[in-house]
Amino acid sequence: MIIPGGPAPLDEATVLSPAWLTAVLRARWPGVVVRGTQVTERLETVATKVRFTVDYAQPVPGAPPALCVKGYFNPALGNRVGGGATEVRFYQAVAPGAPVRTPPCVYAAIDDDTGHGLILMEDLVAAGATFLDPLGAYTPERAAGTVEQLAALHAAFWENPPAGRPAAVRSATFPPRLRALADVLDPGLLQTQLDDGRAADLPAAVRDARRVRGAMLALAEIGAGGGAGAGAGQTLVHGDVHTGNVYELADGRCGLIDWQVVQRGPWALDVAYHLGAVLDPDDRAKAERGLVEHYRDCLAARGVTPPSGEDAWWQYRAHLPYGFFLWSITRAVDRPVIEHLTGRLGLATAQHASLDLLGV
Repeated sequence: MIIPGGPAPLDEATVLSPAWLTAVLRARWPGVVVRGTQVTERLETVATKVRFTVDYAQPVPGAPPALCVKGYFNPALGNRVGGGATEVRFYQAVAPGAPVRTPPCVYAAIDDDTGHGLILMEDLVAAGATFLDPLGAYTPERAAGTVEQLAALHAAFWENPPAGRPAAVRSATFPPRLRALADVLDPGLLQTQLDDGRAADLPAAVRDARRVRGAMLALAEIGAGGGAGAGAGQTLVHGDVHTGNVYELADGRCGLIDWQVVQRGPWALDVAYHLGAVLDPDDRAKAERGLVEHYRDCLAARGVTPPSGEDAWWQYRAHLPYGFFLWSITRAVDRPVIEHLTGRLGLATAQHASLDLLGV
């Protein structure tokens, strides 16, 4: 298929052009002709998301009336253009058969020359879905629904990809990331960020870059099958399940977006990060153990032998520093969100003595 402008243009205007969209959409809807587009919303952090309506020359059954494109269009962030490649591979190889709700993907591609990854999805907002606010309220009941989605994803890829999966899914490579993430910031710079006010209310023993980085290395060892938590269930994890990466459909069911850090790792990376990030600390203290048990029940219902109750509780508490580290290194997000999530995840880490559990 010849696509004018290439498979994943770096130019947003090209992506929104009738010529490019017509070529891309014809792969699924032969004969479609795009006459024009109208942008309805544009959101930019590191990646850019553009929602737009599509005007077709003539009606084509099934062709979406509204789309959302995600790409790295900001020329000032030229060094980040390859940041979407992992998410593209997820949508190409995993999402079509995964038992987890994600935005319906119309097209996903990586440009071999630039490394730019681009994803074209149906616009869920136009279809009535709500994308949640990372600063908004999240009840334990809502968290139970997200935990069910995480268990569905994890069970499908528990320990090894299931033989029943298509070959493309079984061969998809999403390597562990913990060791590489630990080296994203120099320890001195990590300490500077931990001391910049985002973690002001946390004990000094938790706001210690040496210990926080050490926790990531200890978790990497657990993920590789060693250390105190050897035997943690290995699976495919989302890796960034805060409130802002959850959407709700009109019927209340939830789904997950933003799969940039999908990776192979222990199940507790997702469950600990999610509950520590989304729940008010008082709600978390009351509900977290029951939600870990709910996760175990969901795994069992999908044919996976879950970790024992005590092992699951240890894994949950030990993996809380993962989310705390991610928000300790974050810069390109609104400051109130950084402070909110660093504070919550750091508090959970402190309350459960997670760094002590890991021996760092």
